[in-house]
Amino acid sequence: MMDKVREILCQDFVTRHLGINHITHEELLEHNLTIPNRLFGGENIAIVICDGTYIYFNKSSNYMFQKDSYSLHKYRNLVKPFLIVACDGYIVDCFGPYKATTSDAVIMNNLFYDENSALRLYFRSGDAFILDRGFRDSISLLENCGYRAFMPESLLEGEHQLTTAQANQSRCVTICRWVVEVVNGYFKRDYKILRQEYFNRSLPHMMQNFEIAAALLNRFGVCLKDNINARQILEIVREKINLENNLANMVEAHNMNRRTVNFQNITADRNNVYFPMLEYNDLILFALGTYQIRQARSNYGENVRFHGGYRIEVCSERLDSSGHNLRGSGDTILIRGKIKSRHVSRRQYYVYILIETNLAG
Repeated sequence: MMDKVREILCQDFVTRHLGINHITHEELLEHNLTIPNRLFGGENIAIVICDGTYIYFNKSSNYMFQKDSYSLHKYRNLVKPFLIVACDGYIVDCFGPYKATTSDAVIMNNLFYDENSALRLYFRSGDAFILDRGFRDSISLLENCGYRAFMPESLLEGEHQLTTAQANQSRCVTICRWVVEVVNGYFKRDYKILRQEYFNRSLPHMMQNFEIAAALLNRFGVCLKDNINARQILEIVREKINLENNLANMVEAHNMNRRTVNFQNITADRNNVYFPMLEYNDLILFALGTYQIRQARSNYGENVRFHGGYRIEVCSERLDSSGHNLRGSGDTILIRGKIKSRHVSRRQYYVYILIETNLAG
């Protein structure tokens, strides 16, 4: 009975709500949101976000399948469905399942290598693909097909930090790419069978179940809407994307990350440091979204769990800002805070903020 229900759903329901055959290129344009469209789109330009997700299952007694399905990244057995998602979270199509050892770039190359493939015939020249760094080996193929591919920048050889221009460009990608991660979360949130370890005996039907879940999300789920601050965020992006980070240049020139004598801890009785009070909406515009704000609690907890407090330091010497084109005059205060790395326990970063006290009022 379950096999019959699955077969009927795949034939009569999935085909109406999932796949490139159920939505035209013109209809896909209606799913563009304001921020991605202004950053990467244009007239009659479709924008899609691609990514693979994971379905975990029990260890197999078939040794060949066990080796093909074991992920050295996740340290678990899994298979990978591959998603193509519109800017508002509408699932255009899904493919797979692929082996755990198959990279996103290889999957993309397989889908677009043949010039007569369904995807090559569906997407048009100039369409934009928003990707992550796992697709770097497929960028050349997509560009040769006439598409435009965008992904976060990678570090240059010998460098330990992105340049300001690279960081700004990467942020433009991540501010649009989070949608596919939300959609991946919907699968695990709404369908228990996809968030728990899949039974090996049911794996032959896994992709059909995944497609049914995707079609249900398209039909009954709520698509994402434009951010209420979208226009203001775009104005800030256009204003600051090409600005030089003069404060970073000064910090690097004076090697401030290695200087401790010139910085003193801010204490409760130290009232000569003014820091502006920001409303929640001001923080959203400052961070160009809510992601960093939602991470703030976890970052704070990571930093205070050993010492019970968070250290903020103020520079005690007069700043020599000559040649660095910093804003403000002599009425400035430089403060810095330490942030522990999310990935490496012994690594920490400094964040510097230059405050103009004469604008405090």
